[in-house]
Amino acid sequence: MKKVFAVMAIPALVGFLILFNAPISAAAPDLMIYPTRVVMSDKVKSAQVDIINTSQTQASYKIGLARKRMTESGEFKDVSDAEPDERFADDVVKYSPRQVTLLPGAGQTIRIMFKPSAEMADGEYRSHLVFAKVASGISQLPEPKEQDPKTLTMKITTNVNISIPVIVRHGQLEAEASIDPSSITLTALQPSQQQVNFTLARKGTRSIYGEVALYRGKEKIAVMDNFAVYVPNSHRKVSMHILEPHQLKPGDAVQVVFTEKGESRPLAEASAVLR
Repeated sequence: MKKVFAVMAIPALVGFLILFNAPISAAAPDLMIYPTRVVMSDKVKSAQVDIINTSQTQASYKIGLARKRMTESGEFKDVSDAEPDERFADDVVKYSPRQVTLLPGAGQTIRIMFKPSAEMADGEYRSHLVFAKVASGISQLPEPKEQDPKTLTMKITTNVNISIPVIVRHGQLEAEASIDPSSITLTALQPSQQQVNFTLARKGTRSIYGEVALYRGKEKIAVMDNFAVYVPNSHRKVSMHILEPHQLKPGDAVQVVFTEKGESRPLAEASAVLR
């Protein structure tokens, strides 16, 4: 009987530039996407997303729409049925192409259109555009001269998909946000690392998106950019990591501020004395 060894090559996700104050783009192990968030409305019914194959080999990608829901901790899970006040965009969004093959360094523009129906209800609709690399499958590796001829070696590659939200806003929508001061707490993770936790609540008919900043006095000691709470979520539990030299201690007064993208005035803010 031949022995079989499987060598798993699972690419790790490259850190998204969406986490930083930079032009919004995203990188998978071999795919660059710009932008990483699409918003259309009754006034803006078209958009485009540009992708680039950053690998050294030709690659093919299938492109589709998926229904995802944000958890209270900010992660996404796949769903099929809508909750109350939740609307998906896959029935009102058209896009092209649906599959691409790119040479190394080559790019492609994905065109997206909002096609409202006559009976479409006011509200925010959201689905996620998914880029799934076409798997190369299992390939047998060349056998070195010293390899046991009775041993079969295989390489199995697992591809990582990447998705971006596609949002459609129909009608006059609004949103409010608030931060519960009593939810602001300090947790020590390691001697040199801390975490400030709090809950940010959302109300209204649209999602909120922007920057969360943590201040001690006038000093900004932590920031989360491109932060979102999507419909139908009523709140999101937030944890902000505090690194040296910005260590906090019980008795410190801090302020949490959320400001929507493109706005100068905060949509929500709260102050607390850490215990």
